[in-house]
Amino acid sequence: MRALAAVALLATTTTMLPGTIAAQQSDERRRCFASEGVTPERKLDSCTAVIKSGGQTAQWLVAAFNSRGNAHLSTRNYDRAIDDYNEAIRLDPKFAIGFNNRGLAYLREGRIDRAIEDFDKAIRLNRKYAMAFVNRAFAYQEKAQWDFDAYLAEGVYEDRAIQDLDEAVRLDPRNAAAFRNRGFANSRRQRYDRAIQDFGEAIRLDPNVAASFSGRAYALRFVGQYERAIADYRKALTLQRDDANRKQIERVLKQLGAATEQDAAPTAVTKQ
Repeated sequence: MRALAAVALLATTTTMLPGTIAAQQSDERRRCFASEGVTPERKLDSCTAVIKSGGQTAQWLVAAFNSRGNAHLSTRNYDRAIDDYNEAIRLDPKFAIGFNNRGLAYLREGRIDRAIEDFDKAIRLNRKYAMAFVNRAFAYQEKAQWDFDAYLAEGVYEDRAIQDLDEAVRLDPRNAAAFRNRGFANSRRQRYDRAIQDFGEAIRLDPNVAASFSGRAYALRFVGQYERAIADYRKALTLQRDDANRKQIERVLKQLGAATEQDAAPTAVTKQ
C-alpha cells in the first residue's frame, strides 16, 4: 500500500509572478519561472543564467533559487535542490515556500525528522499553507512506517497525520491530495468506512489519479465489497503508468479471482 500511497503526494510550490512583471521578463526569466512547457534541464540553465546575470533584486533571486531547486528536485538531485532552497531561505528567512520545498527534498532523501522540522517552520510562517500540512502529514505517515520508535508508538503518528490533513481540508476543500492521503491514513488506522469516503472525495475532485482508486479498492476489500474493489482496481490499471505498481494491482486482482484485462467480464467473488 505504501508504494501506491506515495503517488502524487509530494507537490512543490513555485513562486507566482505578477502579470505586469512577467511581461517584462527576459526569455531566460520566462523559462526559469515557467510552470510547464520547459524541460528541467532547460529550466536549470535558465535559472542559473538569471542568478548569474547580476542586478537582480532579492525577491527575484529568491524566486530563481527556489525555481532551480524545484528543477533539481524533479530530477532527483536532492543535495543540489537543498543547496538552492538554503540560498532562497538565507535571502528571505520568512520564505515559507522555501522551507516546504526543502522539506520535500529531505523527505525524498529519507531524512524524515529533518523534513518535519522544515514543514513545521513553513506552517509557523504561514498557518494557511495547506500543502505544508499535507506534506507534513505524509512525513508523519512515513515516520510511522519506517522509524522503529514511532512504529512502537502505534497510531500516534498516523493520528498526527490525520489532524494535519483535517486542517488541510479545512483550508482547501478542493485539495484532492489531502483527501487521498487522509484516506490512506484512515486505512492504516483500520477506519475503512472513513477511508472510502475520503478516497471518494479525492476521486470526485481529481478522477485521474490511480492511487485514489487503488486506495479505495484496498479499503473496500476490508468491508467485504469485493465487486466494487475489483472495479476500482481495474480503473486504477487504466491510469497507472508505473510498471511495478501495475504488477502489484494485477497480483491483487488475481488473488480476488478477477481477470486483469480491461474488457474482461466481471468475475463473481465469494467472501473468504
